[in-house]
Amino acid sequence: MHIPTLLAKKRDGEILSKEELSWFIEHLSEIPNEQIGAFLMACQINGLNPDETYHLTTSMLESGESLPLNPAAVDKHSTGGVGDKMSIILAPALRACGATVPMLAGRGLAHTGGTIDKLESIPGFNTGLSIEAMKLNPCFISRQTDEIAPADSILYAIRDVTATVPCIGLITASILSKKAAEGIHSLVLDVKYGRAAFMQHSEKARELAVSMVQVGTQLGINVTAQLTQMDHPLGNWLGNSHEIYESIQCLKGMGPKDTMELVYAQGNALGFDLEEVIRNGTALAEFREMLIRQGVETSVADQLLHDPWSVLPKGPQQYVLNAEQNGNIADIDALTVGQVLCEAGAGRSQQGQEIDHGIGIHLHKKVSDYVEQGEPIMTLDADYGFDVHLLQRLKDAIKISDYQVKDGSRVLEIITIENCS
Repeated sequence: MHIPTLLAKKRDGEILSKEELSWFIEHLSEIPNEQIGAFLMACQINGLNPDETYHLTTSMLESGESLPLNPAAVDKHSTGGVGDKMSIILAPALRACGATVPMLAGRGLAHTGGTIDKLESIPGFNTGLSIEAMKLNPCFISRQTDEIAPADSILYAIRDVTATVPCIGLITASILSKKAAEGIHSLVLDVKYGRAAFMQHSEKARELAVSMVQVGTQLGINVTAQLTQMDHPLGNWLGNSHEIYESIQCLKGMGPKDTMELVYAQGNALGFDLEEVIRNGTALAEFREMLIRQGVETSVADQLLHDPWSVLPKGPQQYVLNAEQNGNIADIDALTVGQVLCEAGAGRSQQGQEIDHGIGIHLHKKVSDYVEQGEPIMTLDADYGFDVHLLQRLKDAIKISDYQVKDGSRVLEIITIENCS
């Protein structure tokens, strides 16, 4: 097949056939990066129709190995946000309900935190399970291996540097090629929209959700997508080790309302009521077992559940931001908060960069809460000599009003194959 001809075809807005997409993915490792970049840019500009998206997804799936199909296997995926720690809570809670949970997760991207980075706050936690270990494990959270959808690793690295990350067809193929490789029966997608989401408007988020529901259904997966709001931080604790702390609180039944709303909604979408397993402690017990199976010493796991901050890293200096007036919290800009955390060292500005797991924020107040002058709104845990300009940006992210702003449900819409037209 002649690559420039294929590129010209997509450049001119023509539809690529199943055979052309399969050939391109099959020979991906032999194709120069500049031609892969040209392909991705043509997809970004002209889009991928549903057939192209499906064929690209299956070709990427077939480029590697898969776990055996399992009718009891379920998973979730989030498009990323600030304070989104649902995977860490959901996996053990779903296992406590009898599900198998083969969860492949990722690292942080830009201002959004990553489940793998959060779990690596825990001493000894192995996020690099082999595919053989995955096959034997009833509930795990691990990063993608070289054997699973290897074409995605090549494409994603080039998408990241060619401004082609937002293409809906490419996002769909990237996510679902990995999820289908898990051998799952059901999948819930948390598609976020708002200032701190990659899809800032609900219309684009819905377009992505519809694409993933349709392609996932074609792959034989029972898919539900939930459009959820990401203007304000989720939960009360933000950052890597800080979100592990809050996940443990959630598993103990002491989680904040907005976080637990999404945990229960995502569990319900997969057919499980998680309230009882959280209330009776079996979800927490499953989290302990997952920790031990993934390399954490038993004594460390027990100490983590009993006294999390005796195990987790935490910045040595606390910077408290107090209210400068009486009033109601009208806004806490999640994008600014996520960017500050990232620039402070809790995230990466370039691939492979080391991060500081102990940098994080505790929100004492949420949107719609009343606050009095001098009362703390947030505490930042960081190193000594923290950049005062970053602190000022955090202050600017907080808006106080005389009027109470209602902070309603995070869930805007639920999309299934029945209503995704």
